[in-house]
Amino acid sequence: MKSLLIVLFVSISTLTAYGQDESTMNATYEGFINGTYVFTDDEGERVEFNNVANGVSAKYDLNSSKFVGRQFSITFTIDLEMDEDDEEIQVSTITNLLMPE
Repeated sequence: MKSLLIVLFVSISTLTAYGQDESTMNATYEGFINGTYVFTDDEGERVEFNNVANGVSAKYDLNSSKFVGRQFSITFTIDLEMDEDDEEIQVSTITNLLMPE
């Protein structure tokens, strides 16, 4: 019974870890505005990200204005989390940034 529970736990953990789909888009950085990282995509739509992965923030300091107006290729995930009111919210995280040369 104990080994069955371990196998079940590992299986669920694996499914959760691989359940995140990454997407990629091209967009221009507008700045860190009201606690979010704001970009404008190729069609002029505003896209906001809640978080930046550690490796990305080490490479690009998006809290400064240094990269405002620069074009990036953005790889990101969107996860569903529960807020303090037990409502489901989307949390978007930039997992990789590339700046065309």
